[in-house]
Amino acid sequence: MIRARAIVLFSSLLLALPLQARGQEAGSSPATAPDAISIDAFGQELDRLIAVLDITATPAAAAHLASTIPERWRIQTRTDTVDVSARWLTSSLLEAEKRADWKSTRADIRRRIVAVRDETRELAIVDSLQARRDARGAIAGILARAEFQESAASRWRDELLDRFWAWLEDLWSRFGGGPATGRRIATVLAWSAAIAALIGLGFWLARAIAERPGGVALDLGAGGMPRPRARELALRALAAARAGNPREAVRCGYNAALVQLEEDGAWKVDAARTPREYLPMLGSTDARRPLLLDLTQRFEQIWYGNRAVTADDTPHVAAHLETLGCLRPGERAI
Repeated sequence: MIRARAIVLFSSLLLALPLQARGQEAGSSPATAPDAISIDAFGQELDRLIAVLDITATPAAAAHLASTIPERWRIQTRTDTVDVSARWLTSSLLEAEKRADWKSTRADIRRRIVAVRDETRELAIVDSLQARRDARGAIAGILARAEFQESAASRWRDELLDRFWAWLEDLWSRFGGGPATGRRIATVLAWSAAIAALIGLGFWLARAIAERPGGVALDLGAGGMPRPRARELALRALAAARAGNPREAVRCGYNAALVQLEEDGAWKVDAARTPREYLPMLGSTDARRPLLLDLTQRFEQIWYGNRAVTADDTPHVAAHLETLGCLRPGERAI
């Protein structure tokens, strides 16, 4: 929750700072409080503003765009509600006619909106991870109850053993023995059967070892295939792209990035960890974080969201793999 508050506060400060000293508003009247929107909805609104700003060719059109922007956005996180001011944006758009170079002004405005949008995406990831941890904690609490500690298989096994002991006692009583004597005899028989089974297993192992050629010892270990290294996975991604299978190329490329970061000491790859759980493990100032974020988004959209692979997906993946060190310079040509 502290991290979520910090990111939203940073976004608020970015939006509150004026683009220029003349962009300060004075004497503005308070507006009606807007309806709260989700973090994802706020990110979509910023994407919309960026798209409209890109096609805004004149300062007059910029003034019209300013009229569609609220005074502030109210964002509802998982645990809190935060107001983000938009006055700097509307002020900058309205004063665009006073500036000589509209294209430069538009580029400055767009750069600041993009910075806020990226911070919003980081907040959405942290908020989603916290909600997932809370859900896991609730499930763990439920499974810790007494009624979930004993499985159906264990109850069936206990009932079967009770019936077995009852049958042995009944059988022994028919031959004149008492209940206590029957249980003792049954215990002796059970232990005798277990010891006989162990002896038989020992003879079988000894015979198997003796029959192996050259007296080689019997290997009871379960050896597994070594996991591919990052470079091997990256080369697989290139091969899949050249073979006309870009979806497999994106998957191999993403896994190559994870293994490369493991080889660099960033983490230990865990099959139970989701793609979004790796992102917070890299520091916010780590230069590899934007590359991993882009690879994660493409992998999730294509592999889990069934998005069609575009012409620039595999070149971007290959370029990221080269930057991360999975490929040598010049190898990424697809």
